[in-house]
Amino acid sequence: MNPPAVYGLKHPQQLEDLLMYRLTRVVRTCGLPLVRLFEGELGITRREWHVLALVVQEGALAPSRIAELCWLDRPRVSRAVGRLVERGLLSRQAAGRSALVRATAEGNALYARAMAEAGAFNEALVDDLDATEMAQLDALLNKLQSRAQTLRDAPMPGRPVQRHAGGTRDRHGTTESTSTPR
Repeated sequence: MNPPAVYGLKHPQQLEDLLMYRLTRVVRTCGLPLVRLFEGELGITRREWHVLALVVQEGALAPSRIAELCWLDRPRVSRAVGRLVERGLLSRQAAGRSALVRATAEGNALYARAMAEAGAFNEALVDDLDATEMAQLDALLNKLQSRAQTLRDAPMPGRPVQRHAGGTRDRHGTTESTSTPR
């Protein structure tokens, strides 16, 4: 017989059984100290931190690519980039019909400081896990991410495709998926 926690995750009957709810709870519980760090001490939002971190780590990026990597819509990325450019943390450089966004020296310095602080918080968060548990957690998170992507990209028979989720409207007004099954 399965322990209650296993049964609940596999066959959710209440809110606390849902994996996404439990993961969100962990993220939100950790969110407050990180908000204090980013907004209070560093003067940037978590969204701006995400944009800055991607640009530092990946190098020069087009705003549309930042939006893809951040899982955000382009207007939100554009506003975040604009604020980071105003603060001197990022710079824009024309590249054909688009622009490339690069981290400035000040942006790299803020990233290093923020990463050190966030890294220390991360270390404290996983401090109770031993090496085996850390390896298991990493493997499980990778497995869940892979499955989540498969489910995200799979067509759902009998349900209309939502345009904001990657579907398109043909000239007759019906929707169809733009994603290809894997």
